[in-house]
Amino acid sequence: MIALSALGLGVVVILTLTAILVIGPGKESPSEQLDSFLGDWSRGADATAASATDAPANAAAALRANRAGLDGARLRAERVGDVSEDGDRASARVRMTWQVPAIGSFSYTTRVGLRDQGGDAGWVVRWAPTVVHPALKRGQRLGTTRAQQPRGRLLDRNGYALAEERPVKRVGVVAGEIDDPAATAQAIADVVDIDPRPFQRAIENGGRQQFVEAISLRPEDYASLESELVAIPGERTLDATAQLAPTRGFARALLGDVRELSAAQLRRLGPTYAIGDAGGQWGLEAALERELAGTPARAIVVRAGDGSPTKTLQRASGTRATDVRTTLDADVQAAAEQALDSLDPESRAALVALQPSSGDILAVGNRPLDDSFDRALDGQYPPGSTFKIVTTDALLEGGVVRPDTTVACPTTIDVGGRSFKNFEGGGGGSEPFSSAFAQSCNTAFVGLARRLPAGALPEAGRRFGLGARFDLPVPAFGGQVPEPRDLAATAAAMIGQDRNLASPLGMAGVIATVADGSWRQPRLLADEGGRDPNDGTPLTAAVTDQLRDLTREVVTSGTGTALAGLSGEAHGKSGTAEYGTDDPPRTHAWFVAYRDDVAVAVLVEDGVAGGEVAAPIANDFFEALDAGVTPESLAASQATSTDTSSG
Repeated sequence: MIALSALGLGVVVILTLTAILVIGPGKESPSEQLDSFLGDWSRGADATAASATDAPANAAAALRANRAGLDGARLRAERVGDVSEDGDRASARVRMTWQVPAIGSFSYTTRVGLRDQGGDAGWVVRWAPTVVHPALKRGQRLGTTRAQQPRGRLLDRNGYALAEERPVKRVGVVAGEIDDPAATAQAIADVVDIDPRPFQRAIENGGRQQFVEAISLRPEDYASLESELVAIPGERTLDATAQLAPTRGFARALLGDVRELSAAQLRRLGPTYAIGDAGGQWGLEAALERELAGTPARAIVVRAGDGSPTKTLQRASGTRATDVRTTLDADVQAAAEQALDSLDPESRAALVALQPSSGDILAVGNRPLDDSFDRALDGQYPPGSTFKIVTTDALLEGGVVRPDTTVACPTTIDVGGRSFKNFEGGGGGSEPFSSAFAQSCNTAFVGLARRLPAGALPEAGRRFGLGARFDLPVPAFGGQVPEPRDLAATAAAMIGQDRNLASPLGMAGVIATVADGSWRQPRLLADEGGRDPNDGTPLTAAVTDQLRDLTREVVTSGTGTALAGLSGEAHGKSGTAEYGTDDPPRTHAWFVAYRDDVAVAVLVEDGVAGGEVAAPIANDFFEALDAGVTPESLAASQATSTDTSSG
């Protein structure tokens, strides 16, 4: 028995030694080698993982290329079940789960093979494209595609497209065709009036086949420059589309612009955006970017050696862009633009039209056209004598005057140690308060300063929405009517000076309050839902009637006779607002008016006088409405005007 036991022990020892000789010291099993490979790959150590294959260089390049192709996705690769061995060959099923940025989880199963190299080399992963994905063939890799949604449109209240894809001409060059970027950039810039320096840098940094754009032009604008552009060596023009309004200046400061996003904008908008994407730059296009742009459609694909996608493996549809309906009326906007066209192109001016019964903003016009600042909504100006509407409300509510009260209207008057004079009204005697209002007699108003109770002006301002916070998607100034500090300040505030400030939108709300009898919160988005029909405290019925009579007299016999020939019953109030420290002070020209259910405010910076400069623009606006101007007829008239002036 002892001999047998010893023999048995010897057999065990021999078998153990044989096993050590076969596997070798430290030699891993195929399952251990596969698990190590998958672990290294999962933690992003692509080179280390590749060293466990039979083609380390090829594997390392492929692992890096596929990870990069999936936008730097994180991977979890793990064996499913046991490794199946057959001699010097083995294989196992592996579950791959990628977390792809902006797409999410991408999971599938593939089979990974191994082979025993013999000797001390041991088991290695058999490299093949199918290790990454079963659909891959030699020279292929995984990748992603991305497509922006067709951009949503900005619509007017009736569904008319205020901004939509329209034809443009993209003026630029192919970078590889340009020998002297500085000279070419300067030559094109001289024709299309752009800064040549960023264009030059873009050419210098562009790929050889890359089209580098200098500017996109409307076809009608391009036509007038075509002969000069085609004469520039290397210039190329491509037909394309862009998000555009019916005309170049059509509500431009409000609607905004869509163009390629800067690096800073891309960082702010987040990972759903990429280099080369277009987006809103200002105005509603920027404020409503998420709704108008949606999120891109994405897909995981197989890419051929030349990078072209050959097969789609998974789709992510993204979020559809949506149209946004505004309260604007395209025809009212066209009338506003036509009225402002009478000004010098470099004038700084604004026109806002409201619907008094709802507060809906019908039109927003700004000049100059190339300025993206929306002075119509967000400008801050002393309102001048247009504020006398508010002052009159305070005087009537306080029982200080009635329309037929006789008031003095001297040429000049001293109140609280400060001298005041008339601007639009001459003065020199006494007259009914209604005439002083119609002629905008400053001295008649400031002469009543001592009789105005404390707090009366700020309280009246609130009844007309001045100082309110406007609930709009774009910046808008609600105005301010602070309590005057002393008697002289009270006198100045009564005629829209001192620290009183308002935007054209705010003053359109003032005259709209007269028309409706109650202030309405201004509204720009038609789909916001219902509002409280009584946004502000209604004016008393008696005062409302009196203000309507007074503003009517402005048009029939006062400083607003520029509107006297309009059909219907127009009401208004002029204003000439002093500002700055010049002597004599510089002035802004104002006019506010309403007819039926349309109210308008016109501001012309550095205008001489409201009745002389701003009132005719208000008249032109209502006449354009009566004439039935449309965006299409406006575009035609502007094209004719341009052709005539250029000839």
